[in-house]
Amino acid sequence: MDLASHQRILLGMMRATYQPGAGDAPYYHRVSCSPDLHEARGNVLLWRVYVLERTCVLTVELLRQAGLLEDALQAFIRQENISPFREYQPLAFLGFLAGHEDPLVVSVSQFELALMKVREGDPCRYMVDWSYDPAPILQALAQQAPLPDRADPDLHRVEISGELPYLFEIKRLARDSANERSRFHTALTRGSRYKSTGATSQ
Repeated sequence: MDLASHQRILLGMMRATYQPGAGDAPYYHRVSCSPDLHEARGNVLLWRVYVLERTCVLTVELLRQAGLLEDALQAFIRQENISPFREYQPLAFLGFLAGHEDPLVVSVSQFELALMKVREGDPCRYMVDWSYDPAPILQALAQQAPLPDRADPDLHRVEISGELPYLFEIKRLARDSANERSRFHTALTRGSRYKSTGATSQ
């Protein structure tokens, strides 16, 4: 076997996306059952948590409160080629969450991603739509406090730009707009990336 194929198999086992079959060498079967492999996977997960909980504070707190953090991280590790440089990992993780099935996770992660970008001098203007008033949600997450017990659907849009005094501004959307109702209905029902709850630059 050539070196590239050997490395791909080992990487697949590390990501838990490859299981050795009957045609694979005994070495790979031994590695797949090795406690060292499971320990290495655990160490990778802990390192991702260490980096992301210090950089994606709002999103990690939301995922943790919802019991979704480990699943989201495991999916990120399995599906993405993650840069070894820690400064790129938060951007990649937040971008990955644009496709999350939970619209609130999408809104929080894309808000945090846009905020990171404009803080670094990105000249673009971003819009992130929310199905609820984001102010109490963001405040609770920033303080690592439980989210409000309930929230009535209330359409809002957050604009993020380096030209704004505090880098972002929250606006309540009119409920009588048929266009907005249609867009937010999509946001509440679709489990893939969509414009209405993802950040879009303008």
